[in-house]
Amino acid sequence: MKPGPTFRKWWRATVVVALLAATAVLVHRQFPDPEALFDLLRAVEPGWAALAVAAGLTSQLAFALQQHGLLVAFGVPVRPSETVAITSAANAISTVVPAGAVVSAAYTFRQYAVHGATSAAAAAVTVLSGVVSALALVVLAAGGSLSAAPALLAIPVAVLVAAVVVGRRLPVGRSRIKDRLAGHPRLRKLAREAYRVLRLGRQVRLRDWAAVFVFAAAKWVFDLACLMLVAAAFDAEMRWEHLAGVYLTVQVVRQIPLTPGGLGVIEASLLAGLTAAGATATESLGIVIGYRLISFWLMLPAGLAGYLHLRSRKRATPAGPREPASSC
Repeated sequence: MKPGPTFRKWWRATVVVALLAATAVLVHRQFPDPEALFDLLRAVEPGWAALAVAAGLTSQLAFALQQHGLLVAFGVPVRPSETVAITSAANAISTVVPAGAVVSAAYTFRQYAVHGATSAAAAAVTVLSGVVSALALVVLAAGGSLSAAPALLAIPVAVLVAAVVVGRRLPVGRSRIKDRLAGHPRLRKLAREAYRVLRLGRQVRLRDWAAVFVFAAAKWVFDLACLMLVAAAFDAEMRWEHLAGVYLTVQVVRQIPLTPGGLGVIEASLLAGLTAAGATATESLGIVIGYRLISFWLMLPAGLAGYLHLRSRKRATPAGPREPASSC
């Protein structure tokens, strides 16, 4: 018997409380003296801190431009400023609303439709944006692991380019998939939606894919730069490759949606990783606080501003025409 929604709700709440409690215990053990933290905060270099804020905001801007590139490639007439507002509001929703990822995806889908996207295009942008972000993170992680041999850095990029080229040239075996899923209506429906996304994705030009991928990579690079600049602001003597390794590990953990915005999970992972990488307990806590203030808490008022902007500029025209569902 499958667990009901009430059980899943209580189980998720239990996990969230346990993670937050574990984070509090870890913080207490890592840094039991609050006075030392206040001394560290007073010694922050304002120049490095300002650059960290700029890097964090640039990371969010790159993510918005990644979405904008896909929307434009699918023929959606949306301005970059509108895309920035949509992504900012959606990010804030995903961190403060229960089941935030689902609510955020639905909000984003609706906003794309309001701005002229068909249902197929809105779904494709939502899915493909996540796929491109994950691929960019994998490529950057592979490049970081191969940094000792720079000539090998071209391998993950070459593999990615080859996959895109082959994916655009291979025929989609629609009739074959239809026959194999004849007795599985749910899988058939999922395959039908996947086919629609793939069909639209194959229509995007390679140069547009390249631009979207560059923005996706820039999102991760500037977010990592934010963490490094926060460490510099606290004058933490850490090697950049150690910080990059901690960051990539945290991003892998972050993909498990246990808490809204990774609250508690990211803090605990960063504390443990920074301490293991050689930072003192005081430096680790200061870096975590500074990084999360920028990458998490600062984005909440930005999301509110984006949400209010979209409400004030709500269009009077109806959403764009919806494509009929194609049978698979």
